[in-house]
Amino acid sequence: MKKTIFAVISSLTMSSSAFAAWAPNEYRCTFDQLTADQAEGRQRWAKRWQQQNPYNITTWGGLDHNYWHSSYTLEANQAVALGYWLYPVYVDPDNMYTPWKGPGAYGTATASYTGSQIQTSVPYTFKPANIQMDGVCEPGCYTPDQKILLSDGAMGIREALESGRTDLVTLSPEASFSAVELLDNKVEHYTLDRDATKQEILTFRTRSGGALRVTTEHPLVTPDGTLKRARELGVGDSLVDRHGQADEIVSLDTKWEYTRAYNVRPVTTDLTSNIIIAQGYLNGSQRFQSEYVDEMNRMILRSNVPEVLVPAGE
Repeated sequence: MKKTIFAVISSLTMSSSAFAAWAPNEYRCTFDQLTADQAEGRQRWAKRWQQQNPYNITTWGGLDHNYWHSSYTLEANQAVALGYWLYPVYVDPDNMYTPWKGPGAYGTATASYTGSQIQTSVPYTFKPANIQMDGVCEPGCYTPDQKILLSDGAMGIREALESGRTDLVTLSPEASFSAVELLDNKVEHYTLDRDATKQEILTFRTRSGGALRVTTEHPLVTPDGTLKRARELGVGDSLVDRHGQADEIVSLDTKWEYTRAYNVRPVTTDLTSNIIIAQGYLNGSQRFQSEYVDEMNRMILRSNVPEVLVPAGE
């Protein structure tokens, strides 16, 4: 029987009992994309007014869950520990639950809920009492020019989004490093920063001549079968190419750039088919930064790793 890259995690389900995580829907995140700084401001703002309960909501223990629902707090705290901020998005239940944009939240935790900002000059619209929190989103990860694999070849992720491409290619659930199989998958949605912002970009260059440009928290597959954040890798480590081969990192440049970051999420939910190919290398999809946070850095079973890729002495 073919050995898969990722061990089967039987406890990994999409039930709310297993995850507080919410799968951000395209209409919500695309409609209300924030920068990393704005995402932090939105979350802090929402949590503050949940506690303040400005509309005197008496249910939910005196907390206003229309600002921030406590079921997302654990996931949000885990994300902060990993270096990024989830932010709430909202809908209008009095208008067929259409997305509602304009909660205060581009500034700081001290933003007023009534229509004026405290300690910031960024304008915003207050959140009416009936507007409900509908989930969480997060900023993207790839720079716009990074090419993801589609059915007819690689295309820059920004171009793919703007062209409406949904024909994403990922690893097959049966893929292994020694026998990489690809799957004609579909895009559930893309994520992107609403505005360009200053953010830290890592540029990896490999011995084969390849290059990959991502933000610091982007999940990358390594030859021992783990997913690591880009900031955890350096010169002498290796990426894994689309053929399952290790490609040594020979240089790493770190630069703050004013740009938008992008990511993509396939419709499939198993771990292996959420590995996409970007710039010819195996990367974790957006799912590994939301509902699969707990799978980051999880070792696969040693038997699933081809011996040639297991470091000597292990």
